[in-house]
Amino acid sequence: MKHLLMGLGLLAAIFLLTSCQSQGGAQDIDDIRAKVAQLEKEVQGLKAQLAQSGVGLRIAYINAEKVFQDYKKTGEAVEKFRAEAEKKQNEIKALQDKFKKGLISEDDFQRQAMRLQQELQQLDLQLTSEIQSEMIKVIEQIAKERGYHLVTQRKDVVLYADPKIIEDITYDVLKILNQGQ
Repeated sequence: MKHLLMGLGLLAAIFLLTSCQSQGGAQDIDDIRAKVAQLEKEVQGLKAQLAQSGVGLRIAYINAEKVFQDYKKTGEAVEKFRAEAEKKQNEIKALQDKFKKGLISEDDFQRQAMRLQQELQQLDLQLTSEIQSEMIKVIEQIAKERGYHLVTQRKDVVLYADPKIIEDITYDVLKILNQGQ
């Protein structure tokens, strides 16, 4: 948090440096120094408020891909999807045979094949959504129990995490999910 506040102060100082230029391009150094001093006081005030409140921003992250990959129900869902995909593929082959024999028109073949593909896509979305919902429920549970203000995905945001500032809860989520909550 200290580094965040200092970073914000430096960004503000840079902004001031660029905004305090006169039309001729010369900088009023005394004005900049006064504004930087004012910003430093404001940062110190914010630090004091944060220290007095006793509350810091608590952040955790998960490796969602790892959770999804290692969750037992993901394997079950993949097997269910494969079995259904195989059935749909057999149905499409049967439709192809009917089309080749002239029993159905090309439009009927395309319409029915498209319907089978859409059913398969719908199943994929449903299975994925169910797993994601369970993951989110466990993440929320852990966040509330441990007092986290924010839980994010490592892949999307976190390039480095100081373990004193942000905690990886990937394995905690996996443990609860695989135990059936």
